[in-house]
Amino acid sequence: MEQDKRHLVQLQKALIPVSKMVIKFGLQCQEFKANIQKAYIQAAEELLIEAAIKPTNQAIAVKTGIDRRAIAEFYGQDNQQKDVLNKMDMIILALQKAKSQSTQLSHSNLSSLIDNIYGNHIRAKAVITELISNEMITKHGNSYTIAESLNQQLIKQAALAEEVDVTTKRLFQTFYKKMFATDHKQNLNQATIYSSKIPHSKHNEINQLIDLKMKQFQKDMSELIKEHETKVPEGTYSNVGFSQFQFDSTE
Repeated sequence: MEQDKRHLVQLQKALIPVSKMVIKFGLQCQEFKANIQKAYIQAAEELLIEAAIKPTNQAIAVKTGIDRRAIAEFYGQDNQQKDVLNKMDMIILALQKAKSQSTQLSHSNLSSLIDNIYGNHIRAKAVITELISNEMITKHGNSYTIAESLNQQLIKQAALAEEVDVTTKRLFQTFYKKMFATDHKQNLNQATIYSSKIPHSKHNEINQLIDLKMKQFQKDMSELIKEHETKVPEGTYSNVGFSQFQFDSTE
């Protein structure tokens, strides 16, 4: 596998836990993409400044591949401007409105409410399953009861979405700014070692040997970290450590 492809695989692996968190917090894919683009622009600006290059819209466009107009809109928009609600937020608001009349909804009424928002692009049954899973509604026969705590959902999602923004930005700062940094003061070491000269018949054997070596290294590093730990509660200080990846591919 080529070097750049390996880095993309690493990025995909790193994004999986963040994506799980985003989905759990109720952010839709389009919102996540928008936040990723914002983080990309900010990361590129920082990289340009570090390289003593003026971070113009054109320079950022060259580095990120983002259209200059989108970059100009990013810098021109009001930071206090509220984001448009996603469809699940709109469902919650619609349920709140319905709840002011009655806490009960028939299956047909709930399906109609969902279809009016999703426009039949997603089946109402799938949305209902998600609402039940998140304890926003409970099913009773062929009707549904709207949860008492529903009015807390939007507040909770807004707070968690802000946390996602911070986490996403940190991820991209780490991956693009630090993983490939040449400044050794950052104490980061990333390397990819592989060979295309080993016959396929030996790949399983080599992978097993690599696995053994990596597990031994993990054990050694765990012992090293334990030696320097102090008797304080978990989370007292920021994390220090390492991550490992092993790739098994014939590409």
